[in-house]
Amino acid sequence: MDLSWKEGEMPRHAALPLRERKIQEELRERKIAFELSSRSKKLKAFKRQSRQKKKPVGELLCMLNYCSIQARILRPAFEYVPKSYNLDKQLHGLISHMFVQYPVPAFLYQSCLKHEHYPFKDRLEVFRQWFVTLAQGGSFSKLVKGTLTSREACMFLTAPTANHIHENVWWAKMKVAGLPETLIDKLIERIFSHFILDDPDGRMAEVIQFYARFHSEMNKMTFSEITDFIAWKIRNDRSFHMQGRTITSVIKLTNQWHVQMQKAKLGIHVEWKGLQIPDWEFEAKNLIWTVTELRNNRDLINEGRKQKHCVYSYVHWCTSGRSAIFSMRAFRKIVSGYTDAGYLIWDRSQEQTRVTIEVNSQNAIVQVRGRLNRLATDEERGILRMWAGEKGIRTSG
Repeated sequence: MDLSWKEGEMPRHAALPLRERKIQEELRERKIAFELSSRSKKLKAFKRQSRQKKKPVGELLCMLNYCSIQARILRPAFEYVPKSYNLDKQLHGLISHMFVQYPVPAFLYQSCLKHEHYPFKDRLEVFRQWFVTLAQGGSFSKLVKGTLTSREACMFLTAPTANHIHENVWWAKMKVAGLPETLIDKLIERIFSHFILDDPDGRMAEVIQFYARFHSEMNKMTFSEITDFIAWKIRNDRSFHMQGRTITSVIKLTNQWHVQMQKAKLGIHVEWKGLQIPDWEFEAKNLIWTVTELRNNRDLINEGRKQKHCVYSYVHWCTSGRSAIFSMRAFRKIVSGYTDAGYLIWDRSQEQTRVTIEVNSQNAIVQVRGRLNRLATDEERGILRMWAGEKGIRTSG
């Protein structure tokens, strides 16, 4: 459609710009009101579900796994009286009643629960021994000798409550190595969460030492790109080692790997459930913004080729449910037609900008990257916050 016109002339659709704007604004207000109403209903339903009753001790015991430390019980379970209506607190209280004489880090209580989805369930027996040793005043540093040094054992006891136990082993090692906590959290999520305590070939120790030595020489983008590269190599190349590598050599390898990822072939078609968030659209002054979730490896490989970055390597994260990838795009505001109801149909052929968004399993945005891994612009961040707010996704700022 030819949208040009001579000076003094008006196109046939320009006679109703105010009406169209009012219609669009009304639709947008209705959409926001619907989202808020739905969120409010979900919150009320959640609050109703969270008003739990105090469960009988026998029912609580069925949720615990303590057979291997049964001989260490200090007080009979039937004497326990729950003080809270919250199920987690009831379980925590029962475990404390049965086993605990001295304070134990909250994350170690995980070891006494029955787990369906813990990534390394076979190691929970080891962690239960750690728990009961601390709870009853035994020598923890002696128990974990060979896994943690004395300094690492002390640091382990101060690790974040929200982490899995094996993640906090790596947390303690990195903390003692001198890494800042903000980087430790990212390294756990990207690399160390997927590895249990064994490190027979020393590869994980080499990774820690590399970051301890060179993290101060990395900016945010360099850290992200190198970490993606190392995570992929550690997982997919058993012969890969970090020992003896410098920051310069690793950056060179990272750049080569990014090129390989952009040229990667599709192979077997893979799909995943993702977050199931519907496509989103917003009309700005001169642009139409859209956000779409990418739910198969074909979409990721096309996104990576368009953006010249390594999002294709995130197939593993997506299929395991640890990450969801979204593509936010802006198109020139060009009319291509009208619906039967008289609403404008926008052309989507002239893309102006695009960023790729990673959302983690806690519904928080952890990365936003444009072409060649550039950071998002102020305008893109503004649109991103609007989308995230409507969809209940947390942002860092």
